[in-house]
Amino acid sequence: MQQFHPNQSKLFCNFWSYYDVSAFLQNLAKITMKRYIHQFAIFTLLLFQSCGLKTAKEVGLHFSTEKSKLPDTLNWKKIGFAKEIINQKELIVVISGGSNPIPLDKWDAFKPTFPYTKNIDRHLLFQKTAFYRSPNTEVNCKDADCIKQREYKNYTWVEMAKPVCVDYIGGKTDMLKPEKGHLVIKTIQKCQTVMFTDSIFQMTDNKGNYYVMHATETGEPSLDAVLPIGWTLKKVVLKEPLIISPFGGGNECFYNIVGDNLGQGYHQYIFADNVYPSNNMK
Repeated sequence: MQQFHPNQSKLFCNFWSYYDVSAFLQNLAKITMKRYIHQFAIFTLLLFQSCGLKTAKEVGLHFSTEKSKLPDTLNWKKIGFAKEIINQKELIVVISGGSNPIPLDKWDAFKPTFPYTKNIDRHLLFQKTAFYRSPNTEVNCKDADCIKQREYKNYTWVEMAKPVCVDYIGGKTDMLKPEKGHLVIKTIQKCQTVMFTDSIFQMTDNKGNYYVMHATETGEPSLDAVLPIGWTLKKVVLKEPLIISPFGGGNECFYNIVGDNLGQGYHQYIFADNVYPSNNMK
């Protein structure tokens, strides 16, 4: 069997988008020689790593940093721990919810299979949230029609967010586990508003862009993240609730979600420019 070099996998990205992954895996199951199975497994891993999200420039992303229009009524809910899985084939994030969500005591033992994988564990820091529309739903939807549910492994999940692109501060790094001195900026479509009512952990590039920490892996925010040169992180006591809603203007639902080397996540809530990508973001 031909040996595959990591760089070769990039040649298959366009082809793979049309290829039926399930058929590939069925064919793989028919191979009985362990050495060949090992080669295929390595090749498949390299393939998906190289065919990940493109940058904002590569996808031609360009949106207004104006706040988007919100529904007349928001249904605020409290939330603490996000149980999310990612469909790698459809590039969509779903969260436990709907008529039969997975119980918290079942989450650790829950093992999704391809094309699903668990998102990193995230303890949420905001106090309330209002999720008002799943991706790819009609803008003028009403009530239940705004929320798309699906079943997976006998539980129900709500379609929540769709990744658009990814960019890196401090150089390219692991998208889920950035190295010290690096940040990952994932632009997503998510029609959700969040509210902070007490104190926040505020990160800035000191060029006019501000971010608020919304989640940690451990449940305890840390100021010890190693940030790119010029970036700072501090705790800020709020004088009034901070409400963050999507950007893009009109009915768009864009968010920039930033990850640091400690697995902490941030929402961008102030932009230096009136469009994104920003000229200040380097």
